[in-house]
Amino acid sequence: MLSDMDEKNGCESAYVFKQHQSEVWMLTVNEYFYYKRRNSEEINWQQADALSEKAYIKEVIQQVRTSGIVVITDSEGKIKGYISSTILLSKVFESYQYLEAYFQTMIDTMDGSVSIVDEAGKTVVWTPGAERIFSIPKEEIVGKDMDQFFPKEMLLNKVTMETGQSFRYRQHKPREDLFVMINSSPVIIDDRIVGAVAAETDITSQVLMNQELINASSKIHQLQQEVSRLQSSYDSFQLIKGSSQLIKETVSLSRRMSETNANILLLGETGVGKEIFAKAIHHFKGSTTPFVAVNCGAITPSLFESEFFGYDKGAFSGADTKGKKGKLEVANGGTLFLDEIGDLPLDMQVKLLRVLQDKTYYRVGGTEQLIAHCRIIAATNKDLEAMVKAGTFREDLYYRLNILSITIPPLRERKEDIMELLHLFIYEFSILYHRTIEYVDPQVISILLKYDWPGNVRELRNTIERLVILSRDGKITIEALPEKLSQAASLLNYGESLQEDLNQHEKNKIIEAIQAENGNKQAAAKKLGISRATLYNKLKKLNIYH
Repeated sequence: MLSDMDEKNGCESAYVFKQHQSEVWMLTVNEYFYYKRRNSEEINWQQADALSEKAYIKEVIQQVRTSGIVVITDSEGKIKGYISSTILLSKVFESYQYLEAYFQTMIDTMDGSVSIVDEAGKTVVWTPGAERIFSIPKEEIVGKDMDQFFPKEMLLNKVTMETGQSFRYRQHKPREDLFVMINSSPVIIDDRIVGAVAAETDITSQVLMNQELINASSKIHQLQQEVSRLQSSYDSFQLIKGSSQLIKETVSLSRRMSETNANILLLGETGVGKEIFAKAIHHFKGSTTPFVAVNCGAITPSLFESEFFGYDKGAFSGADTKGKKGKLEVANGGTLFLDEIGDLPLDMQVKLLRVLQDKTYYRVGGTEQLIAHCRIIAATNKDLEAMVKAGTFREDLYYRLNILSITIPPLRERKEDIMELLHLFIYEFSILYHRTIEYVDPQVISILLKYDWPGNVRELRNTIERLVILSRDGKITIEALPEKLSQAASLLNYGESLQEDLNQHEKNKIIEAIQAENGNKQAAAKKLGISRATLYNKLKKLNIYH
């Protein structure tokens, strides 16, 4: 009940409410006493809008804008109070003052560079850190378009404003003489971009120093290769990268076969590195003798004899007047590498077989018998045994070539080597193209680890070359991937799959190190470049029981 004193103090901004179940009605205090004085039995109550005390402030504001007054109820639906536009405005203004004070104090206190532009592209925030990095006083730039101070194509916050795209840890060049690491995000209200925030860190000195280190590393790398070749202990198989058990076993077998001069047949899919293995076998003993590679699928039957055996002067129309050495003669004392031997036509197989049997041959148009003094290493990605059964490859030639054979595993069977190859190729091409790579998108790594690589190491190498060439601001992102790898990206759960892939890779590395050190964890930790305590933590984390 309202007292007479309440009547004296009544005003339009005070209200009386009544409630029946979930419905609420209201009157101003003045209206209430007006009906009371007249002893009116019929009071013209106005229905009021009600919201739960758990309603979001946005709902309350929208309801107050519509109705002017909103009744607030508790969890049981009972009236707790009300909010009017006057009360709401006062509270919103008070909150705004607090937020403004916090915001301004934060901006004045922070060392980093933060800049904010509004919907019109005008600068509305320019911190002391921004003043130091860009040498532009706050008084000069605030309220003005950034285009007046920086080239438009170098303003990343403009891209954020136009596209709504956020950037994280992106190397950026707002001026010709300045490199910064930038984070940029749009400011969005009701699905509308109303501004953009950019936070920058000056990394100019680090970038310039890193470029110097890249140049120095390139020179050192070249010198190391030259020194290695001059050393008697030079390991010709060091160019074959990978630490998986499968590739280690293949290299070990190749080393043993390299100690003989017997013919070797290299088997494996396209791109697995058959020619690299052939060169490693040839150079195993530090040989300086010739290594001559021939693509058997590229030689036409009409030129086979002149290319393989050479020719004397005047042997045929258009021949060199001095004659020409054939591949067998050029490879004398060294290795003749017959790549794609499965593509050699049958009539040429007969001629090659005769040389392998007799070790002698004649130049085209010549009468002097020459000795074939070279080791033969042949390679193919075809099933020669099936071709022998089909009658498309001579059985006797097959057995002549297949004295020793090595099957080189495809990359999909040794995926644990992908990370090592990835770093190797990034390093190689960053030096070649003078590009500094500081970041590889985790999505890219996940895709590279999941992909089956039908083109094997060659395809991976070409892909990394593309990624380095198309990198921007030192970052390799998913946009630079070839189309078929991008299509594979849509099938991946990046977050989970990446972590699983990285954990599996780390697990394999740890197991290999422990096995290599015969279970000695101290030695394994040293080999991995980590402390013993870290190794034990990883063993527990990755569920490795050894």
